[in-house]
Amino acid sequence: MVDVIVRTVEGVSIASAVEAMGGAVTGSLDTIETVTVEIPASSVGVLARHPSVVSVTQNSTVELSGGGWDGGKDVTNLAEIANVIQSGSAWNQGGQGAGVTVALIDSGVTPVEGLATPGKIINGPDLSFDSQLPGMQYLDAYGHGTHMAGIIAGRASNAPASLSWHDTKKHFLGVAPDARILNVKVGAANGAVDVSQVLAAVNWVIEHRNDNGMNVRVLNLSFGTDSSQPYTIDPLAYAVEVAWRNGIVVVVAAGNDSNSSALRS
Repeated sequence: MVDVIVRTVEGVSIASAVEAMGGAVTGSLDTIETVTVEIPASSVGVLARHPSVVSVTQNSTVELSGGGWDGGKDVTNLAEIANVIQSGSAWNQGGQGAGVTVALIDSGVTPVEGLATPGKIINGPDLSFDSQLPGMQYLDAYGHGTHMAGIIAGRASNAPASLSWHDTKKHFLGVAPDARILNVKVGAANGAVDVSQVLAAVNWVIEHRNDNGMNVRVLNLSFGTDSSQPYTIDPLAYAVEVAWRNGIVVVVAAGNDSNSSALRS
């Protein structure tokens, strides 16, 4: 048996067809017209030719786009980044992120200093392999998600209410320090995550983007995966497009592998 991701024609169920092929639908992501399926390898081609199927993709592993840090080589910091992207100009015009929630699909978030203010972190579902471990739900044991949350919306508790770029030299401040973070955990303690988990997370964010006044306007995906197949077939590319159609700005890591390997996204 193999695990595959199947994009279907809108509003059509393929459960009966999958069962007739000796498989089973293991998950349904209605907002992005996608199901996850366990099926005999010999039946994958038959499934792909079914008239209600748009595409079939193997459920593969994605990598969190993070790496080791060497203080002797990496001299960048948030203050310099703020200077390069001119975040201070946005802050001067009131663009500090107030009222906006950024959905972070990553390895979880631990409420460290700068992310511990009440209401700063909103916990969505924990879809990671760690979700059933006592004391691990939502929390980040890998480090990547907390790091990203700080870059996006970190704010030191002693930072002034009105900010300028010079404040980044004295206080820990993310790019949008007044924004909230919607923490949707998919990465386990070892960073492991499958494409199907990321798809489920994107589907959930789209469906719940306006729950309880959350106002999710941005979605961050800092993952790397081979992009050797056309974007018209790639299930992650399609999920991201559905999010965009629903008014969410999607930010995706460029990847850490340069141009020496297959395209990454």
